[in-house]
Amino acid sequence: MDIIEIKNLTKIYKAKEFWKNDIIPGVENINLTIAKGEVFGLLGLNGAGKTTLMKVLLGLLKPTSGSVKVFGGDINERKNRKKIGYLSELPYFPKYLTANEILDYFCDLFDIPVKEKAERIKSVLKLVRLEGKENIKLKNFSKGMQERLGLAQAILNDPELLFLDEPMSGLDPLGYKETRDIIIALNKQGKTIFFNSHILSEVEKVCDRVGIIKDGRLVAVRKINEIKKTYATLEQYFVSVVAPSAR
Repeated sequence: MDIIEIKNLTKIYKAKEFWKNDIIPGVENINLTIAKGEVFGLLGLNGAGKTTLMKVLLGLLKPTSGSVKVFGGDINERKNRKKIGYLSELPYFPKYLTANEILDYFCDLFDIPVKEKAERIKSVLKLVRLEGKENIKLKNFSKGMQERLGLAQAILNDPELLFLDEPMSGLDPLGYKETRDIIIALNKQGKTIFFNSHILSEVEKVCDRVGIIKDGRLVAVRKINEIKKTYATLEQYFVSVVAPSAR
């Protein structure tokens, strides 16, 4: 079963200045399907269109043409949105609040019953390894702890599909491992995960397939195990696609 189905998707931006008529392509003619239970990594250089594609999939941007289906329907249908979790790049939470207060607030947004709040919060904090940190103010959290709290927020509603925007951005090597282990654990629970990242060594360890966007076009989609038959690392494959002369 395909969780995400993208057909001939194009998103074009228009220059905001009234004296300009510039048309800037975000993504062009994207075709892609993501299967249930898959971990898919979207790769590309800065400005290639990764974030644009993710925002269209989330319903934050409307496509100029083409179509996107999530769970077989419109992303803006409430029944479909309830099945989705999202972690933005560099998530921000008020530093004077505690992890428990942040997650309690998001429980209300997700309409989680009051009697279930405490157990749900305890469960996600355990999964992201923040047990015992629930009453510490965020100003005392490390970068890695803040990122894991962002993951806790993204899975609080027990989503079937997770979108993660640069989930390892700015982390140290230990942070990479912690985030990687969490992604693997979530996938083992049956969750489908779509994320983008520049940390190719980590993408290689957790993804089933990767897609590469170049200048707004999806130029390659391959399984990791197929890539490894020809290339020593995912980095070598990525460079061969986006900058062939640099091989």
